[in-house]
Amino acid sequence: MKKLKKSAYTLILMATCFVASPVIIHKIWKSSETKKPVNPPSVSDNSKPNEPPGDNLQENPSTSENSTENVHAETTPIENVPAVPFATSDVSYFDDALFIGDSRTVGIKEYGTLKNADYFCSVGMSAYQIDDEEIDGMTFDEKIDKKQYGKVYVMLGINEVGNDIEVTKTAYRAIVEKIKVHQPDAIIYLQANLHVSYSEENDIINNSAINNLNSVIESLTDNKRTFYIDINEVYDDEYGNFTESYTSDGVHPLGMYYTKWCEWLCTKTISVEDNIQETTAQPETEPDTTTT
Repeated sequence: MKKLKKSAYTLILMATCFVASPVIIHKIWKSSETKKPVNPPSVSDNSKPNEPPGDNLQENPSTSENSTENVHAETTPIENVPAVPFATSDVSYFDDALFIGDSRTVGIKEYGTLKNADYFCSVGMSAYQIDDEEIDGMTFDEKIDKKQYGKVYVMLGINEVGNDIEVTKTAYRAIVEKIKVHQPDAIIYLQANLHVSYSEENDIINNSAINNLNSVIESLTDNKRTFYIDINEVYDDEYGNFTESYTSDGVHPLGMYYTKWCEWLCTKTISVEDNIQETTAQPETEPDTTTT
């Protein structure tokens, strides 16, 4: 009888192990999955100068259903675009430059070294609502009519990154076309939006969505009069994220790193004389040879 009970207990124990083992193995496997590594800071600096207040990087409720599509949208590479003949210039290159943008451009104005340039920028500026802005008593139209500019820099879009990408592209194109009308002799630089740090990425604001937005902005350039420049090559870590030690909020550079940005801008200059094409020349008309 004792042997029978012992055999029964053994069978019950074996059956329990048989049923439980897949669950245990699955939990062990899940816990061993690797996560995306967070890079160590590449620059150590304990000083943190004041920074301009940040933009409102929040999802627009009216377009939230499109945000997931924007994050995973495929981008089309730009083809048949001539190489860009960038050169290095000194700060005087920006004597006739106008910078347009949101809080990152406010940072260039306040902490950068390009004090000789003009600025039309504000925290939270949107490509959708730029015509509603009034800065220092001037509207956007009044600012770009104030004087003749040789260069106009535009950096907008981070506040629209969660919105419909085609709507954003249309708004951005309208800004570029307006600049061309008001400043027909100016070179236009479209600046890529900065990435965010790994710790600040979320379902709406993430570097996949920002890359998609930047690709759309780049598609508006022709490398003849409009050019695309991307500061992320300076600020990114090895994983393509904004380097953690360059920022305290994951979105804006620390004050000291706007100097690095300005130095980089000096290496991405185009000669106005060499690259602006004449747009006013009229085609010659053939003489009328009709006889009457």
